[in-house]
Amino acid sequence: MADKRRKHPTYDPDAEVTTVVAGHIGVIELNRPKALNSLSVEMIRLIREAIDKWADDDWIQFIVIKSSSEKAFCAGGDVRYVRMRDKKRMYRFGDSFFEEEYDLNERLSQVNKPVIALLEGIVMGGGMGISMHGSHRVVTPRTLGAMPEAAIGFVPDVGMSYRLTHLDVSPAVGLFIATTGWRLSPADMLYTGLGTNLVADVNKFESDLHSGDLPEALRSNALDPQALQEPTSILQKHHEWIEQTFADGDWGAIEARIVEAVDASSSIGDAELTQFIIKVAESLQGASPESLVATVELFRRAEHATLREALDMEYKVGSELRRGKNFIEGVRAVLEHKDHNAQFDPATTDQVDVQKWRELLA
Repeated sequence: MADKRRKHPTYDPDAEVTTVVAGHIGVIELNRPKALNSLSVEMIRLIREAIDKWADDDWIQFIVIKSSSEKAFCAGGDVRYVRMRDKKRMYRFGDSFFEEEYDLNERLSQVNKPVIALLEGIVMGGGMGISMHGSHRVVTPRTLGAMPEAAIGFVPDVGMSYRLTHLDVSPAVGLFIATTGWRLSPADMLYTGLGTNLVADVNKFESDLHSGDLPEALRSNALDPQALQEPTSILQKHHEWIEQTFADGDWGAIEARIVEAVDASSSIGDAELTQFIIKVAESLQGASPESLVATVELFRRAEHATLREALDMEYKVGSELRRGKNFIEGVRAVLEHKDHNAQFDPATTDQVDVQKWRELLA
């Protein structure tokens, strides 16, 4: 039986995605470690093929999505390759890439059996898209999550406009995560519901899952959040300020509140809150003003949308951004030259035409 599994037609230890059936578990392993498992179109297709094959297979009880590397679960989609085509005005490649990726995100939400993502290391952008729509998102003390798209002249996508506005907490927290690109600790992931379970070792958890059942594996590997380096979520500590700042209004109104809070920070009398507000302001310094404006308009509508509707809105906004200058410049600055000195145009949010994005999403 083991030999047959090694000859499984889609299993290749050198492939960017390997799929194998082990007992009653279908395992999808991301295997592009040098690129932090950034999703290529071929990876998206291989994941989709496995999901479609196993979703209605009664033999398969669980589907596990994991990484071959401890450093990253998945750092996002391979937008550098999309940028290269977009720069030559060859937009159809990027259009097709995002269509297939978003269809996979929706498909993962439809699987009527546990889909368990083992979120060891970095999980950002497209990595959120292949993990957040399943049933279980298992985090460890080394998990680091984020949606940093505003820094590359884009918007949070892969269905995260829906997921972040339908959290266990206020949609304001989701919008905060989306606009600031906040680095989410394991405690933040658990507080928001982006993480469903905490274990010390995903390899031991997976091993126990193979030898038992899901509830038992979760019980036997559960880790007390107090064992974390930061046992309390920073977002939970400051949820009142986040709510007051991000709950309503367009980006212009939110930005004005942040500026006001920074100006008043010396007189707040709460050192932790002061430090948090300053960090929030710093996290926004490298963001594209156009992306921030578009993100708020997208998220306000996604709050009342289905996942499919949110994905379609993300596609509209993303396609428009990709045909402008800021996506090209943002990917260059963050992912290619890595100088983090993008020259976005417009350079300030008051110069962004908010009405353009409202009409696009109408």
